Amino acid sequence: MNHHLPASLVLTVCLALPAARAADAPSLCATPEQAKAVTELYAQSPAPPPFMAAAKLGVPETIVLSALPAEKAVGTTGAGFLPIWESLRNWDESLTLVLKAGQVFEIYGRIPGGEPSKVSQNYNLKQDGPGLGGHLRPDLIGAIYAVTMQGREGPMRGVTFLDALGNSAFHVFLPEGRKPTEKQIAQFESTRALIAGMPRACTAR
Repeated sequence: MNHHLPASLVLTVCLALPAARAADAPSLCATPEQAKAVTELYAQSPAPPPFMAAAKLGVPETIVLSALPAEKAVGTTGAGFLPIWESLRNWDESLTLVLKAGQVFEIYGRIPGGEPSKVSQNYNLKQDGPGLGGHLRPDLIGAIYAVTMQGREGPMRGVTFLDALGNSAFHVFLPEGRKPTEKQIAQFESTRALIAGMPRACTAR
């Protein structure tokens, strides 16, 4: 018995697979109902940071970010990773925040440079001394948002990197607990303008 499929059928199945996977992928953009819930939550004062709002509403963080007005959050797709990372390198100071399994990691210091691996999909950070180091996966980043809002402890300015499911992978903020200088604010605004000029993470925004 011949178990080989006709070439035309194989081609049809292969062409259909990406579309099926795309259809199964979770949306990184809020529905009208989700956007309403986010708006109601942020009508309260003080407003929670997006990662706390996401936990409160039971949605991925990207749903919260995509529902906020552009003056609070503006986002692009993960394709903008490299130029955005290079922009973060221009910040004089930064706080890299990683939230994982209830743990909170805070790394203070300048954002290091890096380069794509020649043998994998890693983006290898170059850190000669103390501070942030490691290996990133830009191909797994689904969206990147610049966030500006008033937090419980004062103004919050930073950039959030989200995975393909819409959950935050890590954040880079201006350092907390101190008033940023005009130069630091200008450095953040430069990164924000860069993100705002890129293709939107959600076309409705």
